[in-house]
Formats: sequence, structure tokens, C-alpha cells
Amino acid sequence: NSMNIFADQFFLYLGIIVLVLMSFLFFWREKKKKKKILLLTSLKLLPRLIPHFSPIRNLIKFGIFLIGVLMLFIALSRPQWGIAQRSSRPTGIDLIIALDVSKSMLARDIRPNRLERVKLTISNLIGNLKGDRIGLIAFAGNAFLQCPLTLDHQAFINTLNNIEIGTIKAGGTNLASPIDEASRSFSKDDRDKFLILISDGEDLEGEGLKRAKEAAEQGIKIYSIGIGSIEGARIPTDPIDSPARNFLLDPSGKTVITQLDEIALKKISQETDGQYYPIGSTGQGLESVFKKLKSLGEQKTREQLSTEIPIERFQPFIILAILAFLIEKITPSNQRRLSRSMSIGLAFLISFFGGCIKQDNIKRAEIAAESGDWSQAAKFYDIELNATYKESPQTSPKILLNSGLAHSKAGHLNLAKERLLEAIDQSLDSPKIQSKALNELGNIFYKETNGWLDQQNIMQARKSWKQALKHYGLAAEIDGNIKATSNLKSLTEQIEKRISSMICIIKGKIWRDLNGDGIPQKSEQNLQGKIFWDKNDDGEHNASNEPSLKTNLEGQFAFEWISSDYPVSLSLDSELIDGNQTEKEFLIPIFPAPPPPLNKSMVRNLSFTVEKAGESSVLIPYRQAPIIKGKVWSDLNGDSNPDNNEDGFSQAKLFLDQNGNFLMDENETSFSPDSNGTFAFPIAPGQYSVCILPDNPDANITFPIEEKKGYLTWVDFESTSDPLIFGIQDNTESQDNNQSQPQQSRSDNNQESQENSSEKNEQIRPEEVNALYERLLQEMESKSKNLDDENQKIIGTIPQGRDY
Repeated sequence: NSMNIFADQFFLYLGIIVLVLMSFLFFWREKKKKKKILLLTSLKLLPRLIPHFSPIRNLIKFGIFLIGVLMLFIALSRPQWGIAQRSSRPTGIDLIIALDVSKSMLARDIRPNRLERVKLTISNLIGNLKGDRIGLIAFAGNAFLQCPLTLDHQAFINTLNNIEIGTIKAGGTNLASPIDEASRSFSKDDRDKFLILISDGEDLEGEGLKRAKEAAEQGIKIYSIGIGSIEGARIPTDPIDSPARNFLLDPSGKTVITQLDEIALKKISQETDGQYYPIGSTGQGLESVFKKLKSLGEQKTREQLSTEIPIERFQPFIILAILAFLIEKITPSNQRRLSRSMSIGLAFLISFFGGCIKQDNIKRAEIAAESGDWSQAAKFYDIELNATYKESPQTSPKILLNSGLAHSKAGHLNLAKERLLEAIDQSLDSPKIQSKALNELGNIFYKETNGWLDQQNIMQARKSWKQALKHYGLAAEIDGNIKATSNLKSLTEQIEKRISSMICIIKGKIWRDLNGDGIPQKSEQNLQGKIFWDKNDDGEHNASNEPSLKTNLEGQFAFEWISSDYPVSLSLDSELIDGNQTEKEFLIPIFPAPPPPLNKSMVRNLSFTVEKAGESSVLIPYRQAPIIKGKVWSDLNGDSNPDNNEDGFSQAKLFLDQNGNFLMDENETSFSPDSNGTFAFPIAPGQYSVCILPDNPDANITFPIEEKKGYLTWVDFESTSDPLIFGIQDNTESQDNNQSQPQQSRSDNNQESQENSSEKNEQIRPEEVNALYERLLQEMESKSKNLDDENQKIIGTIPQGRDY
């Protein structure tokens, strides 16, 4: 049908009516004019009286004018022929989350409990579903749509946070009810409909599978998430921040045990071509579903929907109409006005088509924006901007604003910033445009803040969040922008809540705990040191991958610990700076035993658990290790008395006799004296039998005089044993040579030995020390470097006493 080439046939019919009326008026006017002329003269004399009068010429002029009018109405009717291919991208998926709010969701087999774990996990993962519509159903004995399908994810989160046990009054768990509610909530024309069913699976009504089959016929895919443990858990009735002491009872008075029923949930998912996932201890099952749906959404977005659209052909008719009007003006009486008419016509032609071209790009951008294809909309706005740049460096701030908004929606945040900043610069006299641009800049920095928080980069998140607050504030100040004011308030609360939910400020102190009560006293010395995160629990600091910080002069330290999930376990260790260690003392940290299932004999650092975000304190007391000290001398004459000419003796081993047989067994700790015969050895508090074994089996132990040749001693922290003196008579050739040396030489050697004795602590090898102090010596010998001072963060003081 030839009439189908006109997209707007109304103007075509209107044009025909107008042409008929104009023709009628023309002929009526010509007839009336002719009658008036005949009253004055005859037709034969008319050419002489009016030389330029010509009815034929008037008729031709009128015909040309009618053609011009006809062309205008044809152009307004939007003639179209030929076909152009147009690609567009589809919108995202529709997803409804159905959340079980029955009492069984209070079970704490997943921390902090089943319901709160689900809410936290959804809140953390919701950013992965950008561009998708999300809805929320709460169900127990029946179901109710809490949040309809929406692109406003913040509204969804607000609704989710308000969900609690008791939201649905009817008790029990009916898996059919959320499927029914979801079926009513999806639009009939939706192609991709997904339902995430989160429950422990205890379908008390048994209708879930039957209803899932009906949902599959409607094109709904159900992904089920099982929450809870198969072995079951009790249901506490105490508040979540209180210990679980009271539990839900059945009518017979027995404690209710809620168990995960995976079979029911798996069958429901299989029936709809979906999948089942257990939620996991940290919500990893739900994360897997979100990733799956995200990939489906991205695949759908990549699919270009190609449609055929007719090509607009109004331009030639506009040109013909203008030419007809110009020709109509070319008459003998109007030749003088020809040049002016043509100039006006050409100016009109240029301005009209220039406007058409300009408006065409903007119109295409608006169409793309309406279909949700923001990348295409931004492209058309940029084409228009480039054309405007060529005409004048002063571009339209409105186009810059729209381009920035489109780039922001498309996720091109850097380009969006550039366009919006240009719009602000070009709109000094337009506060409304400035306000919108500033508000959108705030939105961009807010998106960046969430991105940094997803990466747990609090430092960058705070920087971008500061920028977001700044731009929201400026937008609100300019014209009281309602959106900016609302964003400034609500988004501030969101970010603060999210940051505070991830950060724990850990404060602590290192000091010399003289009395061992674990509480810093004014009289006790503060110790400066370095705190580090011992990732591999080896008791040593690896500066390349284990973060550390220094204490301040008062031994205080503080740092932020960032975690997306609590409770979290930490392993902290410490090293004292050289100035805190003396030549006569071994200072060691006193750590409490680690919580099970850790083996305390294998843990060499402070292990503790941070239950929740907020402020925690850690105290690290150092104490002097108990020391066994004494000297071994070479009793040359065997009289059991150290004479002036008798030096220290080092060819022997001292050992801690555990079984009382006064013989050194393989499992008994041993150590050697220094070259001058002195020894100082750190051990655990307690009572010990200390014996000596000369390297030479023929050597004699001349002191102590007692037959057992050993000492019984008691040591504790902050103390050393009484000096333990051993005499050895060794008549070997080397010993004789030592006796033949001049007295002065022995004196010199003795002086040198005394100087070496000040270094005795550094010469003790780790393998010679018992397991309790092995980590201490490793720390003292470590050559690891501290982090730069600028990486430290010392915060205030800490409360007194222990809280771990």
C-alpha cells in the first residue's frame, strides 16, 4: 500500500483539505476581482490600463505556491522508504530473592545466626547485580512481597535490613508460598525470571515441589540456597548479642532441633532447571549464585538486538517546497525582491537543516537513553559535542551535562568526570546545571567508594568518599538540590555503616610486667618495640610480606584491622628494640595459651579472636626469663677450691637432670659454658637439678663436694638462680700446657674472658635452648627491618588490664 510510506498520515489528509480550501478561495477571489474590474472597463482595454495584469501568470504562480504547500505537508507526513538496521541492547535480568524468616533462622550454626548471615552476604554482593531489577519476598507459613522488582538497589537494601523473625506472622515453613508470590510478581512479558530461594528446606506443608513444576512452565528458574547444618542445631530465643542460654521448646517440652533438608531444595531447583548451593560458613554459596546470574546478565547485555527501521525521507520535500516558494516570487513585479528572498530562503535552509542535524544526534541519544543503552547515548552526545566544538569553543553546558550523565550511567566514570567538570565551568550563570553536575559527581565518587570498599581498601575509600561529600554539599548549597541533600544524608549513613562494619581498631601496649599480674602499673617500665602480623605463625618477622608498626615512646600502638567478615582470628607478634634488652636479662613476651584447636606448644605468638568490628585492646607484657647462672673452673690441684692461678673451664656440658639419675639422657636439655667458664641459661619457671658432664671421660668433678655432683635450684620470672659453681680437674696434655703458661698470660686470658662474658647471651644458640624460649632467641637474632615511620598509626592510650 503506497499510503504506508507515510508515518504520519494525518498531515497528508490535512494538506489535501488545506489545498482544496486554498484553491476554492483563490478562484473565488479571482472571480470577484474580475467582476469589480468589469465595472470599470472592458476586457479589451484592461491590458492597456494594467500592463502587468495576467490571469494566466497568476494561475501559474498560485499553482507553484500550491506545490510548495503540498511539499510541506508531505514532509510533515514523514515519508519513509528503504530500511536501516538498528542495534540495541536488552535490559538486565529480573531477580526475586525469597528469604525464610521462620524461627529456625535464629539457629547459630552459622555466625552470627542464619538470618543475619544471609542479610550481610546479600548486602555485600548486591553491587554485582548492577542494571538488574531485584525484588524481595519474606516467607514462613505464608509469603509477602516486601520489595517489588526495582532498579533502586538501595531501596532493596533498606527493606532487607528491616526484615526480621516475625515479619511473617504465620509460623512454620511453606516453600510453595514464596514460589506462588514470585509468579505473581514477575511480569508476563519478562523473558528472564529468576528466583533465589533461601531456606533450611524444612517444608512443613510439602507443596514446594508441586508448585515448582508450575513455575517451570512459566519460565521461572529457581536457585535454592540451603542454610544450616545437616546434623541440626538448637534455636536460641536470646537476643543475638547475648549468649545462647534459652532455646525453643516444642509443645511436649523437648528442645527443637532444626536441620537442613537439602533434598527438598535440590528437587525444587532441578524441576526448574536451576541449581542448589549450600550457603557455606561465609556465604560463598550465595556468592556463587550471584556470579552465575551476573554472567547470564552480561551475556544478555552483549547480545545485540537488531531491528529494521524505515529511513526518513522528508528532506527532499522540504527542498522542493523552498524552491517552489522562491520560484513563485520570480515575477516581473517582484524581481527586485528576488535577491533578498533567495538570501532569506538560503539562510532558512541552512539553519533548518543545521538544526535538524543537531537535533538528530540529540534525539538519537535520548532514544538510546530511554532504552537503557547509556553507552550509545553517550556516543551520540559526544558526536554532537564534537560538532559544536568546531563551531565555537564555548559548548552548550546542557549537552555537556547530558553527556556526563550518560557516561556515568554507562560506567565510564573518568569520562563522566571530565564532561561534568566542563559543564560546571561553562554554566557559571546556570546554577541549576551546576547543581545537577555536582550531584552527579558526588554519585560517581560514591560509586568509586563502594568499589574501593569491595576491595577492602579503606584508605582509598575514605578519599573518594570525602570527595563525594564535598560535591553533594556544594550541590545542596547552590540551589538546595533535594537529591543532593537526600544523598548527603542517606549515603553518608550507608558508607559509615559499611566502613564501621569492616573496621576494628586494635589498641595495645608493651611493658615490663614485674609483678606478673598482666596490668600495667605506673612503676613498671614501658617498652618500645615493633608489632607485626605473623601470617605463617613462625614467630619471626618477614618484612617483605608481614605488615608491622612501631610503638610510641610509651610502648603504645594502634592499628586498623579490616575484615569483610567477623569473627576473625589474628596472630600478632612483637620484637623489642635493642635499647630494651640488657646484657644480663632475657626479656620475653608472656602470651596466654591459644584457643583450641591450636596446639599451644606449636604457637609462638599471640593468637586472639576479634568477635566484631569496633574497638579491641591487646596487652603484651614482657618479663625477664628465669636464668640459671654460674661458673665452671679448672681445679688444677683438685683441692675443690678456686685458686687465683686457676682459670675458667669450658670443655664440659651442663644439663637439666629430669629423671634424677644424674646422667645426661638424650631427651634432657644441655648447654655449654662460655670460653671463660661462665654460663647463663634461660629456662621455664620451676625447680631443676643441674649437673655437669666433662668432655673428657677421665676428668674429675671436684666441686660440688657432694657425691651427686649436682645442684637443686628454684627459679621464677624476674629472677636468677644462686651462682652454681662447678670444679673440674682435667690432667690431659692440653690442660698441662695451659698450666705451663706464664701467670701474666693467664691473667690476660682471664681479662679477655671477662670481656667476652658480657656477650654470653648473644652466643647462646637456639638449638641449645628449650622449646619455651626458642622463639625468643630467634626474635633477638632477627635482622628484619621495621616499616617506615610514616606507615605507623599510633592512637591515644589503652584501657588498663586484660580483655582477651
